[in-house]
Amino acid sequence: MGYQELAAFGLLILGLALIVAEICIPSGGLITIFSVCCFLGSGWFAWQAWAQSSPGIWWTYVAGVIVLVPLTLGLALYILPRTSFGKRILLEAPTLDEVTPYQHEQQRLAQLIGKTGRTLTLLNPGGLVLVEGERMHAETRGLLLDPGVAVKVVAVKGNRIVIQPLPAGQPQERAPSDGEQPMQTAADEPPLDFDFPQS
Repeated sequence: MGYQELAAFGLLILGLALIVAEICIPSGGLITIFSVCCFLGSGWFAWQAWAQSSPGIWWTYVAGVIVLVPLTLGLALYILPRTSFGKRILLEAPTLDEVTPYQHEQQRLAQLIGKTGRTLTLLNPGGLVLVEGERMHAETRGLLLDPGVAVKVVAVKGNRIVIQPLPAGQPQERAPSDGEQPMQTAADEPPLDFDFPQS
């Protein structure tokens, strides 16, 4: 085997190795450029060695390159992340819970959909409401509501609940059963942070 054949095979193997290295090492495309240069050099040496004297070997080489390049890339992307070495150098994709803001808060607020309460401040359209005995930030769908209006939770938007006023005559809260404390009235509640003292 002459030097041209050795150079063709050597540059081909080096180009395939650089494809794997590009996945492991962030180079901004520099390793890819070297890999392409290796394939071009391998092809040139293969042409010089076999194109005229052995066309069958030349076309076998071309078919091998066409198969080996995507096969090496696919195997590297599939197998490498599953090895201990690959897990150390490749970062795992974050889960949905990790990239979704307010995930746990939204789940908690979603359990309040259908619950009733009343407004504590003027909603224009955002403000404070009392639902299930807890003061919460809420907003309406473009409505202006006065304090003390009976409302119902209809949706969750970000880390706030969306409310709408209850129809006239619909009960705001169920009657407390034995052992339960009735809902506080406005006079029983502690003042809001921005309330002014009453003389």
